[in-house]
Amino acid sequence: MSIQHEIVVDAHPNIYTGHGRKLSIYFSEPSEGVNENTGLILFIPGYGGHARSNVYQKMRRQFADQYNLICIQCDYFGYEHMQLEDTLESLDNFNDMSLMQVLDNLTAVLMVKEILKENGIPFNGRKIICSGQSHGAYLAYLCNRFAPHLFSMIIDNSAYLRPVYLDYIRNVPSHNLQKRYYVCDLNLDRDVMDLVFLYRKFENKSNIVSFHGVYDQLIGIIEKINFCNSIPNCRLNVVNDTTLYKGAFKTAHHGMDADFIKFFDLVMGNYKSESEHPFQLPNVRVTTKQNVYTFDYSSGLVRLMVE
Repeated sequence: MSIQHEIVVDAHPNIYTGHGRKLSIYFSEPSEGVNENTGLILFIPGYGGHARSNVYQKMRRQFADQYNLICIQCDYFGYEHMQLEDTLESLDNFNDMSLMQVLDNLTAVLMVKEILKENGIPFNGRKIICSGQSHGAYLAYLCNRFAPHLFSMIIDNSAYLRPVYLDYIRNVPSHNLQKRYYVCDLNLDRDVMDLVFLYRKFENKSNIVSFHGVYDQLIGIIEKINFCNSIPNCRLNVVNDTTLYKGAFKTAHHGMDADFIKFFDLVMGNYKSESEHPFQLPNVRVTTKQNVYTFDYSSGLVRLMVE
């Protein structure tokens, strides 16, 4: 049985208020221990998912031993407001759909890496994976863009190219919930939230494996095809006939009603998850019309400066 850990660390300060924060990180390690062949994987849930849900706990427990991986998740900024309940948001904690959520997820994987380093435990730096569904997959693309030499593989199930709930109300009919998010009233930099803008002329090094249903209602398949075709090392699997995917998908709509376990087995059994070279952490500078963003990795963790 894999070994489970839960830690609470100092998080990246809130970029909207400057206030300090804490971050809960969950990770599992193989029952036989970590060695030079052990990779890392970061799971990023989307709407309705979280690190303590049964399916993600099962994935962390099972995949650690099955694939010799350290499986990592965190309670990222604003995740509470993405569940099925109606919650009150404020500038201290809201679904920002972008930078703070990325910073927390990068902190989670980099903190585990630092723990391994401090304890002299070797791991496979050529195998650091980031996997997400829907909004979680969108965040995986952001993580890859802002830490472009960290991840060997990005696994994308139904990522959109910009947060849809910036402009639309979230409807959850089963809970009689209509949610207009706090972020909609803020004048945030939308370029830094737009994957098409961010990936333009970006020399992607990660192996991106994407799956997208032909009937996805949040982003059209043609737009997703055009996006993936513009990125080096990106392979898009257009899902129409779900019977071709060994039970991983039940529909060709958004999220494809995926069986997370079978989906991961499908990907790991058919795609390359290691890179040719170990990860690197150079500082990254991203310029938009509104701001300049510098992601500083000199400490081994991530710090964001906005000018």
